[in-house]
Amino acid sequence: MARGTVAVAIWMHAMNSKIRVSVVGYAVSVTAILLLWQYGSDTAIIPLLFPSPSGTWHTAVKLFQSGELLRDTAVSFIRIIIGFAVGSALGVVLGALMGSFRVMRLACEPYVQFFRTLPALAWIPAAMLWFGVGETSKIALLVYTTVFVVAFNTMIGVLNVSGNQLRAAKCFGADVWHTFYMVKVPATVSYMLTGMRLAMGNCFSTIVAAELLAPKEGLGYLIFSSRTWMQTDLAFVGIIILGILGFTTDWIFHFASRSICKRYL
Repeated sequence: MARGTVAVAIWMHAMNSKIRVSVVGYAVSVTAILLLWQYGSDTAIIPLLFPSPSGTWHTAVKLFQSGELLRDTAVSFIRIIIGFAVGSALGVVLGALMGSFRVMRLACEPYVQFFRTLPALAWIPAAMLWFGVGETSKIALLVYTTVFVVAFNTMIGVLNVSGNQLRAAKCFGADVWHTFYMVKVPATVSYMLTGMRLAMGNCFSTIVAAELLAPKEGLGYLIFSSRTWMQTDLAFVGIIILGILGFTTDWIFHFASRSICKRYL
């Protein structure tokens, strides 16, 4: 019992040390960026085109107090979550079918590879014609951004399932469904989650372009509306909030993925 307590204490001390190092590292890097930003603003030929950190902060506070910042952030994030969820569900199903059945793989893989490398930005004119300029077109672009990345990673995961595992399941009398659920899913989950994490990052890039379609609200709208009155500080607020939101979401996804993978691996 004493040895176990000592081991736990050593592990906790090591983890606390890692956390402290990470916090210090982030603090130093953020401070350096802010100093460089302030220097660039002070030495800019036209300060209006390169706002200072303090000016950007004051603009963010005003937007927060008026409720505009929370509204635009919530609208963009909800769109991302809906598009990501639908795209991930479709991608997992498509990828599992492609990995499990050779006919599906031969029929679908060329199209998955083709569309996986084609950016959503190229589809904006078509999305406007097919779905109009409402929410449907924005969500469709986010689904498109997600589905093929998740499908490809899921397919690779299914194809990499060990043949010995499949034969062992067959020897124990497992049918197709039990083989898929008990063998293929645990072996593929890390690939699925990696694809989802990549797709989530892509969604944060796509949302800015998607909100160009009849913009009324959202962080993309906030960024692009700044050009009307030459309010570059407004654009910086939108960019920074979008970056923080993306970083935080990726961080949460990373730790959630680790927890899920421990259950299956």
